[in-house]
Order: sequence, then structure tokens, then C-alpha cells
Amino acid sequence: MLIIRPVANGDLADLLQLANKAGKGMTSLPPCEQTLQQSIDKSTASFNSSKPSPEDYFLLVLEDLSIGKVVGTTAIYARTHSKQAFYAYRLMSAIHYSHSLGKEVRSGVLQLANDYTDCSEVGTLFVDPDYRGNGHWLASSRYLFMGIFRERFHSHVVAELRGWLDEQGNSPFWEAIGQHFFEMSFEQADRLCSAGSNQFITELMPKFPIYTRMLPEQARAVLGKPHDAGRRALELLINEGFEYEDFIDIFDAGPMLRAKIDSLRSVKAIERGTAIATDKPLDASPSIVVNGKLSDLRFIKTPITRGDEGEIKMSAAAIAALKVAPGELIHLIGKSRES
Repeated sequence: MLIIRPVANGDLADLLQLANKAGKGMTSLPPCEQTLQQSIDKSTASFNSSKPSPEDYFLLVLEDLSIGKVVGTTAIYARTHSKQAFYAYRLMSAIHYSHSLGKEVRSGVLQLANDYTDCSEVGTLFVDPDYRGNGHWLASSRYLFMGIFRERFHSHVVAELRGWLDEQGNSPFWEAIGQHFFEMSFEQADRLCSAGSNQFITELMPKFPIYTRMLPEQARAVLGKPHDAGRRALELLINEGFEYEDFIDIFDAGPMLRAKIDSLRSVKAIERGTAIATDKPLDASPSIVVNGKLSDLRFIKTPITRGDEGEIKMSAAAIAALKVAPGELIHLIGKSRES
């Protein structure tokens, strides 16, 4: 059985393996033991705190109980600013008209912005390639979590996808802009951000608009284009209710999307009921179910049957995996969402 739960100290080695498989450009999952341990510590503190904080950070892991191994991960940030400004490029249009020539010239413009500051954020979504097919419910668990613990999050949530990189791990956008102002490689800048040291962005990033006409064709071609491994994640976000609003990452030009938390499809489909064990046949389509206990959170995906008085019937093994007793309150994403 697979479960989703909060990250624990014993997960460091498994997280490091996942980070190495994720490859370059996944800033929030760096192959660095020290940085990953800091993420574990921060997440543990947030899960154990009963008081909401703008700095809350929740790191969830997907565990294969049959082998006791973490095979996926995802995270939720209560606020994007986290003590430092949250920058992005906004793609805008500039129109110039010459009356003497009777000619109109249109161009794209990159304008540095921090419109998404203070929004909540989801990210760090990665599943071991051997467990492909589980990314959907791992992603949906984040929205179920935000819907249950609504008071800990902003009205809006953003998602940032890795930008397109070539086979050597190079970013055409970084080579066109970033390297000229930071005087370091994409990998170095990525590593600094992974460690949480992004103050240098504020200090060195050009504040004036950049005309896209001045960029090489290779860089223009990847504006808002996700990494090849992130195309499915983009589809899931759009299906959930996120919208691309012409904001891109300042390093690799990956797309940034935003949604109202209360308008997310998964959040609108949240149901509540009491857990009841049954050995009778259950619905064939499994639902995502969570126990709703912040410090001992457990998600599973299991077939259920609804009773006439709000009971959510499931197998005894499912109830045990959720760490609830029969009759306890549980939450799930309704069948209409997870069909």
C-alpha cells in the first residue's frame, strides 16, 4: 500500500535519492544533505505547531509501505515571501507606432514584478520513475490539505514549473539574461536558491524592462515553456483550476500559474464523514482519503462506500493505514472529482 504523510527525519537518505533522480533545475529538491535536512526540520516544526505562521512549510512524502521507502514528494508553502521578495518576470506587450512611416511595431517586454508575493505556493512535486502514475493523487493531496487547514493559507495559491533545459542541462533563457547580470552558471544560481540564499536576486537582477526582441531566438522560444518532465504537471495544474497569467521564472523562464484556493476542483469536492470498517464489496473507483490530524497526517487512496448517515465505509486495512479508529471523522475528495 502507498500512503502520503509528513516527512520525517528518517527520510533523508530516500529524499536524497529522489533529488538525484530529479536532475537539474528543481530548486526546491536539491541533491544536498544539509539543505534537505533543513527542509525536513522546517516541515516538522510546521506540522507540530498549532499556531498558523506565514513561514509554515509542509513537506509531504509518498511512501511504499511494503518496502518502507519514500518514492515521491511534494510541498506546500504558506506564503511565498518567506522573509525575502518573490520575483518573477511578467510578459507584457509594447506597441510602437511611427506616424511618419505609418508603421506599427509590436514587441514583448519582460518586466520584473513581485505580484505573487504573499500567495501560498505548491511545488516540489516529484515521483520516482518506477512509480509513475501516482503524481496525480500526490498533487491532489496538497489541495485537500489546504482545504482542510484553510486558515493556514492565503486566498490564492501559485505553482512554478521548471523551465525548459536542453539535454546538457543548460537553460537558453539563463544564458541570454541571467549569466550576464549574475556572472555565474545556471547551476551555481540554482544551488544558491536551493539553499534559500536568494537575496542576491534582489541585489543583482536588472530592474529595467527587457525587450524580448533583443533575446536570441532560442531564448524567446522557451518563454513560459515547461521542462519536458513537467508537461504532465502543467496539465494537472490547469485541470485543477490554475491559470497561466504570463508570469515566468526569472532564471529559466518556466511558467508560473495561479488559482483561488476555494475555487480549486479538489477543494470544492471535499467531503466529510465518519470512518467505518466493512468487509463488503466497495466502489471500484478509489478516493483520496485523509485523517485530518495535522501532526500525524495520513492520506491513502482506497475504494469506499458511502452510508446513509454520513459513514465512509472502507476496509479495515485502510482504516489502520489512516491511523484512525472506527467512528472518527475523516475527509476525502468526492468521487465526482476522482472519477
